[in-house]
Amino acid sequence: MEEATAHGPRTASQASSHFALEPISASVLADREARRRDAATALGLCRTGCADLDDYVLLGGFERGTIVGLSAEDEEMGVKLGLQTLAHSLCGEGSVTTGLVITPKPASTILAGLRDAVRAELKHRDIAQPEVASRTRECLERVMLSCVFDLDGLWEALADLDRPADSGTTQGTRDEDDQGQDEEDQGQETDKGEQAKMVVDEIGDSQDDEDDELLDAQPQPQPQLESKQQEEQQPQSQPRRQRKPDPPSLPGLIIITHFSALLTSLFTHREKSAAHAALQLLGSHLRDLARNLASSPLVLLLNSTSSSVAAATEKTKMKPATAPLDATLRSIFNPPPPPGYAPHIAGPGPGPGRRSKPSFGLVFAQLLDLHLLCTRIPRTREDAEAAVTALHGHSAEVTSAAAVAVDSVWLVEVLLDDLGVWEGRKGARRDREQRWTAVDVEGARIRVAFQEREGE
Repeated sequence: MEEATAHGPRTASQASSHFALEPISASVLADREARRRDAATALGLCRTGCADLDDYVLLGGFERGTIVGLSAEDEEMGVKLGLQTLAHSLCGEGSVTTGLVITPKPASTILAGLRDAVRAELKHRDIAQPEVASRTRECLERVMLSCVFDLDGLWEALADLDRPADSGTTQGTRDEDDQGQDEEDQGQETDKGEQAKMVVDEIGDSQDDEDDELLDAQPQPQPQLESKQQEEQQPQSQPRRQRKPDPPSLPGLIIITHFSALLTSLFTHREKSAAHAALQLLGSHLRDLARNLASSPLVLLLNSTSSSVAAATEKTKMKPATAPLDATLRSIFNPPPPPGYAPHIAGPGPGPGRRSKPSFGLVFAQLLDLHLLCTRIPRTREDAEAAVTALHGHSAEVTSAAAVAVDSVWLVEVLLDDLGVWEGRKGARRDREQRWTAVDVEGARIRVAFQEREGE
């Protein structure tokens, strides 16, 4: 039997629903998204400080209010790039004034890397050496660091951002004000009681005028002197009621380092279905923070890569063909084999089938709006030949000598770009997928490996 409502009989689907949800047209959602991206763009882009990476690959920089993943062959390289992005904004060029770093690693390791990144950024800006120490300390004071061990700890660190920033502070201030008001009221009542006692003593003394000895023995009260003493004592108790300093502002950049370690712990200690459900919930929460938090933070997830080297063994040949790698996880420098051809496997030694792919594949990519891959490649043709010699060398001396002679650079490319570059209008957008550049690490700073791009 259908349940009746004020607007008519309720259908079965409405009766089983717990919430009265009204449908929203796509045009309304599109307008909301346009306003959100306009507001995020007005805050400014987050640049890495590497010109070619910012201008050519990212087409300006990272957009606020998005989730970006960086899968690096060497995870420390990803940490360097993330901390340099934070340092670039903290040192004066960028919209980020406060940052949050969440890591499963020791705090000393991350703080040392952040300190080196800030110093390198200040030196790049030609800041005078006497000012570097003070400016570095000032930048470090604007970064919050949270050390976690698993996904539950990550949830706790993010929960501090999700709750209203001024709710606890306001309540605490109200409690302190109420307590201070009660102390003032008690002090006023005490003063009134003392004044009343003095009046009673004065009346009693006036009634005993006949007894001169009693009048001489009992000292006359001095209200003015006592009131002055109370005024002198009252300011001494006021500093105890000073308000606490204002809490730090919401971060404009959230960096979660060594994310693959957190995912490994998740899938190790939970069943597969429960782990996937927890990860989907985390992805929704991260997206909600990036989209709806007042600071519209940029969220950087630093991931690792996994590489496989095809070996021509009987066991490998007996294995069935694996599913092809998804296009959003494959580097443009590692194209798939032509249709109908198996991956090349050469000789008895390790073949050249080494392919780096992001750890956890699509499980990690589903959390992201923008996905970058950072892998190591030989710098020149001679370095590539030396790498091949080291790969196919039959003697340990030849292999070690060739490996030492190889000079490499880091290749940063865009694997996935779901949002595109926002230009303040609806319609087609510029896409950053398959854009790439080569960078190098010089000390604690990442810079362009080649000054000029071919064809320019």
